Amino acid sequence: MTQTLNRRPSMILDDFEESGILIQELKRHTQLSLPAIHEWKQEQQQAAAEHNYKAPQPRSIDDMDMISLNTSFDKQMLLGSPMYLDPLEQANKFILQGSNSKKTILDRLLPPQQSQKHPHHHYESDVPTDASNFHLDTVGESNNPLQSLIELRSKYILSSQQDAKSNISNDLPNWLLYPKPLPKFWRYEYDPSFQSSYISNSNYSNNNNTTTQSTVPAFLSHGKKINYSGERFDLDLYKQELSRHRKSHHLDNDKNNKNNEVIQYNPINIPTFEEFRNDFKFVIETIQSHKLKEIAKKRLQYLLDKFELFQYLNSKAEILENKNVPYRDFYNCRKIDRDLLLSGCFTQRQLSEFIWEKINLEPNRIVYFNEGTNEKLSLKELFETTCDETGNETSDPMSIGLKVIDDEFLEWYNDFYLPEFHLIPDSINLTKLPCKQKRFYYLTKTFLNFDNFIEGEYFAELLIRYVVNPLEKSKYQLIQMSIDFQFYPVDSDSWWTKFSRWLIKWKLISYNIRWNVQISRIYTTLFQQKRLQNFQEFLDMVFDPVLTSINDENWELQYFLTNVCSIELVVKQKDSYIWKEFTDLHCSPKDWTASGDNPTIAHYMYYIFEKISKLNNKRISKRQNTFTLRSYCSPSPNRTSQFGETVSYNDQIESLVANLLLCNGGLLNGESLWDSSIMLPYIFYLFQIPIITAPLSSVSLSTSMLQSFKSNSGRTETKSSPLEYDPSVTETVVPSSSSTSSFVRSSRDITLGEQTNYTQNPFMNMFKMGFKLSISSNSVLYNSSYTSEPIIEEFSVAASIYLLNAADLCELARTSVICSGYDGYYKQHWSGINVNKTNDSFGKDTIGMVDEWFDNESDTRIKHNVPTIRRQYRKNTWDQEWHFIKNELH
Repeated sequence: MTQTLNRRPSMILDDFEESGILIQELKRHTQLSLPAIHEWKQEQQQAAAEHNYKAPQPRSIDDMDMISLNTSFDKQMLLGSPMYLDPLEQANKFILQGSNSKKTILDRLLPPQQSQKHPHHHYESDVPTDASNFHLDTVGESNNPLQSLIELRSKYILSSQQDAKSNISNDLPNWLLYPKPLPKFWRYEYDPSFQSSYISNSNYSNNNNTTTQSTVPAFLSHGKKINYSGERFDLDLYKQELSRHRKSHHLDNDKNNKNNEVIQYNPINIPTFEEFRNDFKFVIETIQSHKLKEIAKKRLQYLLDKFELFQYLNSKAEILENKNVPYRDFYNCRKIDRDLLLSGCFTQRQLSEFIWEKINLEPNRIVYFNEGTNEKLSLKELFETTCDETGNETSDPMSIGLKVIDDEFLEWYNDFYLPEFHLIPDSINLTKLPCKQKRFYYLTKTFLNFDNFIEGEYFAELLIRYVVNPLEKSKYQLIQMSIDFQFYPVDSDSWWTKFSRWLIKWKLISYNIRWNVQISRIYTTLFQQKRLQNFQEFLDMVFDPVLTSINDENWELQYFLTNVCSIELVVKQKDSYIWKEFTDLHCSPKDWTASGDNPTIAHYMYYIFEKISKLNNKRISKRQNTFTLRSYCSPSPNRTSQFGETVSYNDQIESLVANLLLCNGGLLNGESLWDSSIMLPYIFYLFQIPIITAPLSSVSLSTSMLQSFKSNSGRTETKSSPLEYDPSVTETVVPSSSSTSSFVRSSRDITLGEQTNYTQNPFMNMFKMGFKLSISSNSVLYNSSYTSEPIIEEFSVAASIYLLNAADLCELARTSVICSGYDGYYKQHWSGINVNKTNDSFGKDTIGMVDEWFDNESDTRIKHNVPTIRRQYRKNTWDQEWHFIKNELH
């Protein structure tokens, strides 16, 4: 007779309270009712109190009998292999302390206490504060090239003062926060200043929100006024506060420079371009080492497998720890979109509805003026002359259809307007534009431009209605918005002045928004239009307006600069690449004429880095915030770099190495990192350099051209490893006879092959390995967003596809806060971190091998709800990798 074996249910809270449980400790195999179980629990607690021991606690939240036993074998498995015994782990015994250990979970976050017989680890030493003694001749003597890279990176970041400690905005006592932070439990719907009756009876003014009644015209949505915190901003009051702050720090007006000359702030030792070239060559030789590439591939695969095992054993404990944190989950944790483009921050539907609303409400308003022909057009007249399907003009305004912003407009906007007409205003010749493109230009100039006849009113209203207002209602969603630097003629106001004036005029001020400034590589176009004569003039057009003393008293500009976090270099496939004459790479920017040949990515990066160094030094002397440098990763694996003389590598490698050495703001377009040399992803992990990816934008139609170039670059080998990212896209570009576009994307034909999909984006593998990864919506206009909360949509799609739990989502959100450019006050309030060490027993995060953010409390989970088990795992794994690099890599 076959004996029936009954599976013993686990001791769980969710199951036995309803159906009962078999309790072996009572030595009876009958199913107890709920009162009997409560009685048994009370007996256990009384017995524990009498005999002075701790009563057993439930270990799981489901009915799975899969509990980590914390045996030696389990410890070995967490290290990745049962055959590997980490000497650091064996000596210190700090990984996976038993459940009965008196050591708290927070204590296990901290690095182990090292005995004298063990080597001193890099992460226990203080971050260097002086970059003057970092030079290649001393760094090159090290037997460990990865250790040498730390010194090289520190030299550039510290000399340019991009580190967090150099930024006074992280110095809470000495930094001016204006407007003052909102009250702790502030909610949009309960703010009394947003009540019309309250505002009409009194001027809203208090210590927390120092404001007066708004003078901005009321923006309406469906007949209701749109309220936002920026409408209470008062520039005059900011002047008073800033003047008082300057006087208290003896920083009145700069009276030493009355000739509006460029101030030469350069007391620090900025590495020369020749030194940068030597350091660059050293990094290239390091990443091309066959031995190191083999090690990097194995270590990355090890990190990926190790995290899978960690989640398999500890996911239930993480969920339980998440639930133990009161009043905090993913939805009320701060999360920051660190790279949302101003040119695409609202959806196609929102833009179409807004345009139709204005056509119905203000059809006769003059919205466009052509200075060349003195032509004035009303909003209605913009649509009176349109085009039929054949491209001929027609007088039927209804031929445009209800969908004003269609796919044709989006193609023209992305492929023609943004790369050229937008970056160089007034460079377009309307008489040469076809009919539809002329209407597209009118629409763009009227609704998507801040410098126009109506002073950017429609653009400001779009931003307030669809970006600022939803962000402030959500409270927990924030953005760093990236804006393109535009090259205006030298005889007109600079872009800095125009944009800051628009920002203050329409009071586009919000607690939820900070700004990044993007610089595009369009030297060739400017040279061809005879707007400059050499590369030095290109750099001067960008930085002179903020380096000259003439703008020191421009209060609009100075306030805007306090909200700027980063300056970015944009690297795109369409950047000019072919050279007509091969100029000496060692020549200075003033001598770089080169018949308009575009300087290399490394040239752009270094000389922008040099300008930022001088700008940061000037701003530090005036007790103002500093800027970090960020850059895009080149999407061109098939372009040979023109920066190399003796060693061959591609544009992608060039952009990544320059980012590694010069940038402390992180890497944009991080998906391309996965497609580069395997050593670079490993170095970016070891250095914990912030990386930003945009999963939804990477699979949108606007990126199909990029995938086309990748698929046609000759890389046809089969890739099966999860460490290699190369989407198999058979998309091609064919000529189009349409007058509105010079190409069509054949990937829309499903018969031509499979298009790239979401799961081919490598961000999930990078997250599992432990990269400092943030996700961004990038361009809502092109990633087919369906909600008014695009960053939540990004998280939700990732959670749905990859089955992410609360610990994963909260970790991504916390990383976005730590790596952001927001003021130190807000980082402390949102994540409980500070640049100054509060207590040696508290945890810390290392960013970029230069910045260290310390917890200011023993337990900060109440602010971000990242389980301590997860933070412990990330810290220990990273420490073990550096232990391997330091002691095993020779």
